[in-house]
Amino acid sequence: MELYVVYLRGINVGGKNKIRMADLRDALTAAGFLKVSTYIQSGNIVLSSTLPMEEIGPTIEALLQQMFELDSDMVRVLVLDAITYQAILEERPEGFGEIVSDMDFRYDVLFPLNVSTEDVMTELLVREGVDKVWKGRHVIYFRRPGPNHPDYTKSALSRLIKKPIYQSITIRNFRTTLKMYSLLQSLK
Repeated sequence: MELYVVYLRGINVGGKNKIRMADLRDALTAAGFLKVSTYIQSGNIVLSSTLPMEEIGPTIEALLQQMFELDSDMVRVLVLDAITYQAILEERPEGFGEIVSDMDFRYDVLFPLNVSTEDVMTELLVREGVDKVWKGRHVIYFRRPGPNHPDYTKSALSRLIKKPIYQSITIRNFRTTLKMYSLLQSLK
């Protein structure tokens, strides 16, 4: 029985593809997943399964289509085993996620879905002097100005939405990324 972090892309966004997390937990448990735990309403799941990792994503995608009324086929599932998830946190750049007292930054983790980090980096726009980006083995780490920063509106991250590669990425803020690791650890 292995533990996994599962991210759903494309649910509960802009009023589309609404799925209550309690209903999602119930559906996953009924499908045979164990220790199912969710965090906030954006499809962050920790669970345990006897299925091989490569079968979990397709199983959940089929379950979502079968059990919930979804407006589009934009819903995607990313499954990360506990070892990979820990590596993502360990390889983050020095200072990534830290609060800087005189500056306001947002820290995001871009998780590729069936594309490489190199593919994402090729398409990612970065505004020099405003954004900072680091390529990891499994994810992209992105720092941008927060709402109290003088360059808040200058980040190029929002331009990613217009690129086709955006459909192959799910983004989580670093606080959520850390919280998911904490949930993962609590289930061990």
